[in-house]
Amino acid sequence: TAAGCSWPKSEVLSPNFDFENMDNSAHMGIQRLLEAESQASEVVAQAKKDKVLRLKLAKEEAENEIMAYRQLREEQFQKYASERTGNTGEYTKKVQVDSDAAMANIQIAIDANKEKIITALLQSVTTVSL
Repeated sequence: TAAGCSWPKSEVLSPNFDFENMDNSAHMGIQRLLEAESQASEVVAQAKKDKVLRLKLAKEEAENEIMAYRQLREEQFQKYASERTGNTGEYTKKVQVDSDAAMANIQIAIDANKEKIITALLQSVTTVSL
């Protein structure tokens, strides 16, 4: 081939060779290359957009999974805590009932021994030993 083109050397060197057609053909080849480059750029740009979209969707999905897991663990913790500590309202009521019962028993004991205690106190205060 002559000068890197695809025509046989005999045609290029012949006096009837059409150089204008060769220029048009070269121009068409360059035009095809530019179009191919443009299409490749569009494909790359679309691939980048798709990648960004996939990353964004993956991030949202991961955040949703994290929130769901966090909520599940919080529910498990609340269940565990309520099983171990019981209902604090019920516990408070039980302590109050027990305290009231103990105070009532103490009051009964005071009422039963009140006279004896007063007599013993008065005797120890009024009696002087020398």
